[in-house]
Amino acid sequence: MLARDAENLFWMGRYLERAEDTARLLDVTYHGLLEATVAEERTAWRGVLHAVGLDEAYTESRSPVTGAAVSAFLVDDEDNPGSILSAIGAARENARTVRESLSTEVWETLNSFCLTMRSRNLRNEVEQQPHELYGFVRQQCQTVAGVATETLARDEGWRFLKLGWNLERAEWSSRLLRVRQQYLEASGFHEWVGTLRSASALEAYRRAHRTSMDPLDVVSFLLLSRTFPRSVFYAVRTAEDSLRMLQGDAGPGLPLRLVGRLRAELEFADIREIMDGDLENELFRFESAIRGVSAAVAAQYFTSAHDFDLHTLQVFPGEGRP
Repeated sequence: MLARDAENLFWMGRYLERAEDTARLLDVTYHGLLEATVAEERTAWRGVLHAVGLDEAYTESRSPVTGAAVSAFLVDDEDNPGSILSAIGAARENARTVRESLSTEVWETLNSFCLTMRSRNLRNEVEQQPHELYGFVRQQCQTVAGVATETLARDEGWRFLKLGWNLERAEWSSRLLRVRQQYLEASGFHEWVGTLRSASALEAYRRAHRTSMDPLDVVSFLLLSRTFPRSVFYAVRTAEDSLRMLQGDAGPGLPLRLVGRLRAELEFADIREIMDGDLENELFRFESAIRGVSAAVAAQYFTSAHDFDLHTLQVFPGEGRP
């Protein structure tokens, strides 16, 4: 496969995962603040910006930290490469350049999704019916994922698409936990429910732990679950499988070695040791390791170097991302 095509498929997966995760976090935050005080709202929206890695960029914009302003920034601000609209547009542009590697169904689904988003009055929907808007984004991202799963051959293109999807997911889940770990005290019950909902994990968690909302169980589930597809461990293991297939019979390259080390550390981690130590530092270390894997993938397989800090990339592939 051409390096440019592999790169485009990799980023198509990352951008779609990014859009879905942002929509889910915005939806959960909006509903969790319906009866909150002004101070609680400000704290929550700062947490949202931190979770998506855009707190510094938003501070530079000098916009107020309110639900309306932050939501507009993260939904339809095309000057913000981390907004939902920008991410969906970037995914479509990546897909457009590799249409021969995609099924017609995948292209049509993603293209229709992007065009529909551009035709809607997103600012008005954020103010009037945010739940419906965020639900639409989640469902469409999941539809693209489902169509890709059912119609794409399990070739190199599929592996790069899946690799990007899962590296983005692993980093997101780790960052979400790191941002929310300040609510470890018993009074953080509702915050942990919101954290699980932000990862589409609440129902799966309750099946495993019933009514318990012990912070140790929540962190263990989102970080180390071997069965939940949005846990950090599961996403890292899936990314490792994709890299192993891409490596073929050749000896393990740097990306496979790095992701293998991280997977092994997570697989044999003791959650009590992690919780008794500096949880925030451990989660930050996991995020750095995931970014290291992404950088190694770019160096081995793609055509140009990249800075893999979240949301620092330009919309279109192959145009000298900063």
